[in-house]
Amino acid sequence: MEQLPTPNRGGLPAMQSAWPAAPMPYQPGASDQTPPAAGPDMRFIGRVLAGRKWMILGLMTAVTGLTAFGVSTLSDTYTSEALLLVDSRQVRIVRETEQVVGAMPAEDAAILSEIEILKSDHILKTVVADLNLMGNPEFIKPVKEEAPGEPLAAQALGFVQDKVGTVWGDAPPEQVKTALDWANGYVATLREREQKAEEPAGNPDRILERLHRKLEVGIVGRSRVIRIAYTAKNPELSAAIVNDIVKRYMETRQQMDRELATGAIAWLDERITKLRQEVSAAETEAEQYRFKSGLLKGATGPLAVQSLEQTRLRLTEAEANRARAVAQADALDRAVRAGNWNAIGGSIVSPVVAQLRATVATLQTEMAQLSKQYGPLHPRVKELQARLGEATGAMQNEIRREINGVREAANIAVEQEKALRDMIEKMEGKYAGNLSDEGVKLRALESNTTAKRQLLEQLMGRLEEVKAQQDNRAFPAGVKLVSQAQVPHEPSGPMRVLLIVAGFFASILLAVVAVFALELMQRRVHTPEVIRRILGAAAIHVVPHHPVKKKSARLYQVFQRHPFSLFSESLRALFRNHLADLGPVGSIAVASARPQDGKTSMSLAIAQVASQAGRRVVVVDTDFRRSRIDHLFDTGGKAGLSDWIAGNVALDEIIHHNPEVPFALVPAGKLMSSTLDKFNVDCVIELMAGLSPHFDLVVFDTAPVLAVSDARVVCAAAAKVLFVTRWGHTTAGDLQGVADLGPIDYDKFVCVLTDVNLKKAAQSGYAGPYRNYEATKKYYGEPTRLRAVR
Repeated sequence: MEQLPTPNRGGLPAMQSAWPAAPMPYQPGASDQTPPAAGPDMRFIGRVLAGRKWMILGLMTAVTGLTAFGVSTLSDTYTSEALLLVDSRQVRIVRETEQVVGAMPAEDAAILSEIEILKSDHILKTVVADLNLMGNPEFIKPVKEEAPGEPLAAQALGFVQDKVGTVWGDAPPEQVKTALDWANGYVATLREREQKAEEPAGNPDRILERLHRKLEVGIVGRSRVIRIAYTAKNPELSAAIVNDIVKRYMETRQQMDRELATGAIAWLDERITKLRQEVSAAETEAEQYRFKSGLLKGATGPLAVQSLEQTRLRLTEAEANRARAVAQADALDRAVRAGNWNAIGGSIVSPVVAQLRATVATLQTEMAQLSKQYGPLHPRVKELQARLGEATGAMQNEIRREINGVREAANIAVEQEKALRDMIEKMEGKYAGNLSDEGVKLRALESNTTAKRQLLEQLMGRLEEVKAQQDNRAFPAGVKLVSQAQVPHEPSGPMRVLLIVAGFFASILLAVVAVFALELMQRRVHTPEVIRRILGAAAIHVVPHHPVKKKSARLYQVFQRHPFSLFSESLRALFRNHLADLGPVGSIAVASARPQDGKTSMSLAIAQVASQAGRRVVVVDTDFRRSRIDHLFDTGGKAGLSDWIAGNVALDEIIHHNPEVPFALVPAGKLMSSTLDKFNVDCVIELMAGLSPHFDLVVFDTAPVLAVSDARVVCAAAAKVLFVTRWGHTTAGDLQGVADLGPIDYDKFVCVLTDVNLKKAAQSGYAGPYRNYEATKKYYGEPTRLRAVR
């Protein structure tokens, strides 16, 4: 606003500038300011949390209580489990050719395959039928007697659609149409969910889904033991489900073995039959050729030929033995280098090794059970670990001894083959003249016949072995039941204490988030630093809160009734430090950013303090729209400032006195548009000139600055501007709005932070003058109480 001329009526002080505020921005290089610290302000965080401690405690109590109530309504659950030991040597591959040749799977893959079989729908469906789970209360929901109504969201959508049709008809805006389409899709999803929830009780898919969700199948540690566990509300049901799963699994495995053996037997029977025919035909052809060629007659020496043929047969056997022994030795060498002792032990036929392997398997099973029950540090578990190490070492030593024997046998077979070859070379050289082309062909026929006969014998042996697998008593099962599921007596869940603790910590997090969200939304003023940062004011005075017990009591009366209170002392300090030196006739404009900031109370309190100091004071109410003084002193029907501005009454007629207060009052009067148009700086200066012969101090109670422009008129004419900010009520946004109105004359601008709860501020850790509260609070009070304290 423009600079006002200096008035010189009635000794009034000079006006220096207009109202308010260009904010003083933060200057990082300024010497009188401290730059903000990097990182989170822990004092601010602690202050906010301490200031909202009751809210935090309330939220924590409510959330923790609701968690405890919800946990108390949960039903107990029971978990039953069974253990299976997988012998990887005995697990068959589900292919007939591999069953015939005896191929072995990888151990890990075999165990994982068994786990998938245990969790298969085939077995679970059998369990559902065995235990009649389709009628069990844990797997079905009770059927509602009444059909459910429309969802609340559908009802709300119907109401909105009716309103949209009323307003826009059949052609609503594109945004509204898009929102309605989305809402229709959402309601359709809700209806679909409710229809699924109301499906008939015997839904097999939902029962299987629940079985899968509650069933746990996994490997115990790094062992070959499989754990099957199921959790249910009924302990008998949990044990029954686990045992039936194990039972059906064992039956399924046996059935798979039998079917596999049956297919292998059929293939072997067909192959043996065909091979017998081939052997018979080869023998007949060789005999006919021998008879035709007459190799067994004459001087050629049939015994020599027979001896040579026998030697060749022995060479063939030696080659086979050598190949078998060398292959076995090479396989054992590779297994030793790989450290696969289980595979080595399964390949060696030794009763000692078999007994040691059985001992190791037994110890592993027992250790797995005890580790799960007592943990790996239990003395019994450690003892079993030591025994397992000794048995494993003994088994490895025995296997090494057997391996050495196999290697020696392979070397012997190689030497035998070499010796037979040398012998055949000598015999062929000796009988070369006697061996004709017919003899060579005969030997080829006889060798072919012998090879086919040996293959026939091998297949017949394998046939007997596979037939034995069809009888469970003759062939051990690949999966053994270690422990059967028992009915649990103690519930396994829910973990009520853990859930309550989790709810407690969640309540802390929720409370902290709620507190900081509220703090960020409110941004209430609690410290002078906020005022100084936004308005740039240097003069900031703190007026503490004083509790008023009676509704009829006012703050201006506190100065009379409690003259030694902290509130009264702060008012004295405010008047002496900032408002006493105003010249012969002073003027104070009391303003605030928003209503309910305590502006009128502060005006009357300042008038009370100045009156008791010997000044002649008049309080002028310039809030024409919402006069608070008219309500306090019942001056609503009397002539006021608006009547004087309109020229209807003289100045003396608007000055009123009340026996309750030692100062005069000028009410606002009636609200008239003509009055508002004539109310300006010259009008205020003329008013002060008229009041100067009778009063030493004029206190203007103005309207809120952000509401109307009347306050800016009064503040421009007054010698001092007392800007009232209420602690915990005025927001930083209000102050920023004041700062945006224009430049501030800081020489006559005094900011008052009122209604400060010093005790709460000190306990909350707010920065500023609150830290001295605990040290100085005993200094103030009534004289009798002070003497008792001393």
